[in-house]
Amino acid sequence: MQEERKRVLEMLQQGQVTVDQATELLNAVEQSHGADTAASQPGIQGGPAPGAAGLAHLGRTIAQSVSGAFGGGAGRTNFSTARLTKAALSRIEDGTAYTNFGHLTIADDVPEELLDQKIGSVANFGHVTGPEHLVAKLEERCDTNFGAFGAAADEDDEDEHDDGRPKLQNLGSTILTQEQLTNMPDGVRYANLGKLVVADSVSEELLAQKIAVYENLGKTRGPANLLGILQARCPENLGKFELSTDSPEDDD
Repeated sequence: MQEERKRVLEMLQQGQVTVDQATELLNAVEQSHGADTAASQPGIQGGPAPGAAGLAHLGRTIAQSVSGAFGGGAGRTNFSTARLTKAALSRIEDGTAYTNFGHLTIADDVPEELLDQKIGSVANFGHVTGPEHLVAKLEERCDTNFGAFGAAADEDDEDEHDDGRPKLQNLGSTILTQEQLTNMPDGVRYANLGKLVVADSVSEELLAQKIAVYENLGKTRGPANLLGILQARCPENLGKFELSTDSPEDDD
């Protein structure tokens, strides 16, 4: 529970939520802790992974409590990255309550009428992008917004996600070391949705060789020279880059 509380306080400090919204989230964490503790006891399946952290863990831990607190219930939930297409919308029930904890992209092929029919309400704790008129439709249905709504830049940016590069993703809390980079394929597309700390020991040459595109939707911390490399490879920053003051091991 301490990790979830810490994450909520970080969101408050970064201006991602208001004081009232942070209070509601902390209350939801408290309410979910009893059930979460029972599920994590030895011999009971379905408990959370030890040491899980970041936005994904926060979302999974308090999703039910938050949905209940804000009038949610049965519906669809995105904890990571998702693309809402015409085909995907056609498969869900009319008037669905959609909760987004990650990065949700609305595809260009989605008709406004279908979006009106299928999505009844939205609770947004992450980031929603897509064609401006479709994003506006979802924003109109959003009674609870802890995140951001924004139009996609253009079609070329959408195509970049299908460039065939190897893809890696951080949903929790990770220290990126020289050893980890050495074992990565070259030229990856790296998506950070949690907290990533770049170790001081990482060489500039190896970082530039291994990470070709960096998508920052969470917090990235590290030395200035290494952050500069990642920022130069970040087409759109939806999170935060922060200079490290202490060693990565002392940051958690």
